[in-house]
Amino acid sequence: MRTADAMGIALRVAVVAAIVAAVFGVVLFVLSNSSAFEIASIDAVASDHVSADDVQKLADIEEGTTLLNVDTNAITQNLMKNPWVESVSVEREFPDRLKISVTERAVEAVVVMSSRSVAWYLGEGEVWLEPVNLDVSEGQSADDVALEKATSVGAILITDVPATVNPVAGSSATDDVIVAVRSYLDGFSSDFASQIVSFTAPSVASISCTLASGVEVSLGSPSSISSKEEVIKSLLSEYPNELTYINVRVLSSPSYRKIDSTNATAGTGATGAVPSTDSTSSSDTTSMTGTADSTASTVTNSDASTTTTADAN
Repeated sequence: MRTADAMGIALRVAVVAAIVAAVFGVVLFVLSNSSAFEIASIDAVASDHVSADDVQKLADIEEGTTLLNVDTNAITQNLMKNPWVESVSVEREFPDRLKISVTERAVEAVVVMSSRSVAWYLGEGEVWLEPVNLDVSEGQSADDVALEKATSVGAILITDVPATVNPVAGSSATDDVIVAVRSYLDGFSSDFASQIVSFTAPSVASISCTLASGVEVSLGSPSSISSKEEVIKSLLSEYPNELTYINVRVLSSPSYRKIDSTNATAGTGATGAVPSTDSTSSSDTTSMTGTADSTASTVTNSDASTTTTADAN
């Protein structure tokens, strides 16, 4: 009898709960579609590259939608069709106002193709954002203009990217050379990575970078990255403001070029360097960057016993 009583009580509780849930569902349905909560205005917050009008259009909220039945997930998905949009915030302000704001992707790099006629913004997460207009004035190069744009947005410059790289806005940058550059940036310490102004990436095996001091570093393929960093920092420490070029492509036999002048000063990391004709350097084309008031350069293999000088003018 006690068991029967308990079952009866449980059944009555379940029936009451079902009735309450049904009533609540009806009330919620009525309120969700009530004109009292119909969205009367949308506060669309613009960002640097996404206008308020863009936000409203992409949100695509149908007339008659209320604050209670609005699909915030659909709004987020619609807005993220714009490659600049990294995340979306949707806030309900009762009784009839909806606020939508977006957080933009940070620009990680300005990428210039080998033709110098095309450049793109590469965003956080290796997402292609949009083409970059390189308005080149007389006396400037495309790389100079691209470097200015990269610097202005706190990004690095990647040049000489092969024409096979074909960016599409909103797509991921899965190209080998872009992945290789990212491997270097992730593999270097944050302190050393912050000194890099630009990368040159004609192929995975021929990657090089330029430091803010003006020193060009031939890196090669992204292997033994931390060891390469240690060699580079050791040489920079041993010859402060004297080096113009370091080659660590073959880690067991690094080489460098230094200026034989007491007037040598640190450079600026600018591109557009004058090619060197030094016959004792590695087979890669190297450059004399950011070293004013110098008359000669020295190419030295760190494990060799002789050095050779050549005219650097």
